[in-house]
Amino acid sequence: GIMGGGIAQLFSDRGVWTRLKDVNYDAIAKGLAAAYKVYQGALKKKKIKPHEAANKMAMITGTVDYSGFQDVDIVIEAVVENMEVKKKVFAELDGVVGPQALLFSNTSSLSVTEMAEATKNPSRVIGFHFFNPVHRMPLLEIITTKYCSQDTIVSTLEFAKRLGKTPILVKDAPGFLVNRILLGYINEAGRLFQEGARIEDVDDLMTEFGMPMGPFTLSDEVGLDVGVKVLHILEAGLGDRYKPVDIFNKIYEKKLLGKKSGKGFYIHGKKRVVNKDVQDMVEGEGGVFNRDDALNRMLLIMINEAARCLEEGVIDGPDVVDVGMIMGTGFPPFRGGLLRYADTEGIDTVVEILSDLEEEFKDGRFKPCGYL
Repeated sequence: GIMGGGIAQLFSDRGVWTRLKDVNYDAIAKGLAAAYKVYQGALKKKKIKPHEAANKMAMITGTVDYSGFQDVDIVIEAVVENMEVKKKVFAELDGVVGPQALLFSNTSSLSVTEMAEATKNPSRVIGFHFFNPVHRMPLLEIITTKYCSQDTIVSTLEFAKRLGKTPILVKDAPGFLVNRILLGYINEAGRLFQEGARIEDVDDLMTEFGMPMGPFTLSDEVGLDVGVKVLHILEAGLGDRYKPVDIFNKIYEKKLLGKKSGKGFYIHGKKRVVNKDVQDMVEGEGGVFNRDDALNRMLLIMINEAARCLEEGVIDGPDVVDVGMIMGTGFPPFRGGLLRYADTEGIDTVVEILSDLEEEFKDGRFKPCGYL
């Protein structure tokens, strides 16, 4: 698919011979087309010459079986986000690749430990989570499991650097780091919307804060189906605070998935305009939009979750959160990162506002974690 094609393009651009395997030749053609599109964009901008693009594209080959896999050093799966499918792929790979091969998963939220357990040698399985679009986003989440050998971790970090990416090490936990923090923020934006806030008001508030796009624009870009699916995975692993807001489920049921379906929170034509049908779903349900209150709710829910990640040892320091949020979500670099921003505001202030919000909503999602 598109993600696999994007990864193949990045590998070939960095001089890595790449073999795409998929279930049929149509799927391989889509992967090759996705890689070609990135090179075409680079040609238009005169970043590379035509013969360079042709040479790099020639480094990607396609197959519908595992021919050639016995010699590879690395296999990365980018199949559908379904644990049974992924385990099946890893079990198959285990019988095909040589003993030297490392097995990577590009999952955005599923347990890498569970995938590793589908193989005979789980020490060589590791998470290698790219962000979309692959050629533009600088972050790579390296997800380690209790089985990972030091050799696997070191080789993976070396390879990430060869690809020109900024790697962060994250322990295997629901949603890892970036998606876990980000989805809480998007869900909170959904609550504001449900209470009567207008789509463009919430988006404008966050772009004025410095985010590259607002939560509803981002949701449309990623696809509401993907967002709701990841929220359900997080809800199963972390509890009710990740339960998708009702309005997301209503929009999802109407197949308004965002940019990919042409309509979501916005209508995506020549010009992007707010989808009045979606806005009308909540019209008149809420009160006045308080900008300061809304900003606190969206930012502090992220800060609290990031602190929980530190508390649980998912990452080994606040700097990892800051790098992850700037490189993975475009959190405003001039603010120094999410936790640097929290320090600037003052942790006492953060705890006080969170406590006030918890007093107001009484559902546990704003309860300041022990670490704070």
